[in-house]
Amino acid sequence: MPASDLDFSLVDYFSRGEFPGDVLNHVESDLVLGLSEYRKRLGKQVQPSSVVAGWYRQGGRKGSRHYAIERLSDAGDVFPQCDIRDALLVAMGCDWWGGIGVYLDTNGNDGTPQPMLHLDGREERVVWMRYKGRYIYPLRSESEREEFWKRLSEVSDG
Repeated sequence: MPASDLDFSLVDYFSRGEFPGDVLNHVESDLVLGLSEYRKRLGKQVQPSSVVAGWYRQGGRKGSRHYAIERLSDAGDVFPQCDIRDALLVAMGCDWWGGIGVYLDTNGNDGTPQPMLHLDGREERVVWMRYKGRYIYPLRSESEREEFWKRLSEVSDG
């Protein structure tokens, strides 16, 4: 069911107006409900990306979780308003997120550099990081795992 069909009075932590453009017509309702529960568990504000392509795309790779031609997207990009390490840990504790990506080379909704989380509903768990345009998969090799932790340790809200 598209998220546009949700009764937002039942969604505790998000309102329709937080999602840009026609995004809610193209994403799964379970994505928004999952984000609301994630926000509850995190205990911090989570800002949905203001970029439409952070929610759905009608072009590009068909394998992308954002791809929304003849299906709804089950992926979203968000900016947790806390230490990204806490946001990652809580996301990993949510069994409905299969894909969890930490992006350390993005700008937040205000245009300033801010870490972003990609969260999606794929069945298998995959964790990755993008740092300076390069993807790091911590479960692929020891060296990538070491770099993953190194880059995360460099990012903190204090």
